[in-house]
Amino acid sequence: MVCYYDSSFLLAGILEQQPPAALSRYWDPATVRLSSTVLKIECFLGLLRAAALQRLPTDGPWLGQRVHLLQTYTDALDCRQVDEEIEAIVRSTPALSGCRTLDAIHIATALYFKPHLDEPFSIVTLDRRLREVAKRVDFPVLPPA
Repeated sequence: MVCYYDSSFLLAGILEQQPPAALSRYWDPATVRLSSTVLKIECFLGLLRAAALQRLPTDGPWLGQRVHLLQTYTDALDCRQVDEEIEAIVRSTPALSGCRTLDAIHIATALYFKPHLDEPFSIVTLDRRLREVAKRVDFPVLPPA
């Protein structure tokens, strides 16, 4: 099973917003895990925001444990850097014109991977808007709505 992951999925797991079994259902069986380097930045900033909202120190154990867990997840991902090829895909995909910038980068990165793989793959996201854009460009989306 090949999956492309966005930050909403990883953050939900790291911040324990979803039951671990629900998240592992879409992580554990994947033999190839894809994403954009944007995910690493989004997730790190999401962890910093969560710590700030709880008034926790940025050098404390709560954030340190979650950053370590994030590193464990991102080490298991094959991430593509945002470069001119990703920009060209954004520019040539009219369906991305109405979405947020980071969503467009994620979808463009998934579109970049598509011809390089022998099997179809799903986009794994908990973000409603990203789900809509992914479906608009014919990607299956997990978890099912």
